[in-house]
Amino acid sequence: MNGVSDWILGGVTAVLAVIGLYVASHAHDEVGYYGGLLFFLFAVGLIFFQIKRGFDRRERELNHH
Repeated sequence: MNGVSDWILGGVTAVLAVIGLYVASHAHDEVGYYGGLLFFLFAVGLIFFQIKRGFDRRERELNHH
């Protein structure tokens, strides 16, 4: 993926992270609470991985030219 698709995936992932926090904040039991927090952490980790991949791609492009 590159360009626009990376931005779309990042935006969708950020929305899902916020939904995970919403689920955690409105949970009436521990499963919903910890499940929402775990989902949020997974989404944030995915966003950081996307950022790392973007920087690595750019560095690779600069080193090959």
